[in-house]
Amino acid sequence: MKPRISTETALIFVTAVAVVVIGAVQASTNGSGKVIVFAFVAGVIGLGLVAWARAFGSRTNAKAELTSGEQYRRLADEYRRLADLAITAQEHTDLKLGEVSVQIDHLREQMQSLQKILEEVE
Repeated sequence: MKPRISTETALIFVTAVAVVVIGAVQASTNGSGKVIVFAFVAGVIGLGLVAWARAFGSRTNAKAELTSGEQYRRLADEYRRLADLAITAQEHTDLKLGEVSVQIDHLREQMQSLQKILEEVE
């Protein structure tokens, strides 16, 4: 588990102070039964706010790190490298295909000349 950040600590402190102050006001006006329920609800809301802040802050930090950090540059460089490799492989494939096409044409010419020779011999 990661350590608390200052925002979380401040949020917990403000929630605790609010619970104590409002609880004291409620205790002086309504009685102590409602104070316990109010303190519990306020504590749950405070913990919910802390969990939301932690999740939202982590997502924002990760997005900022990815878009502006070294990791983004490394991923972009890797993408460029892979794109260059793919282009090079395609060029080599095209060259080989051209060579095979030339060899097939040469074999066709040889077969045609052999057929002429065979027809003349018959």
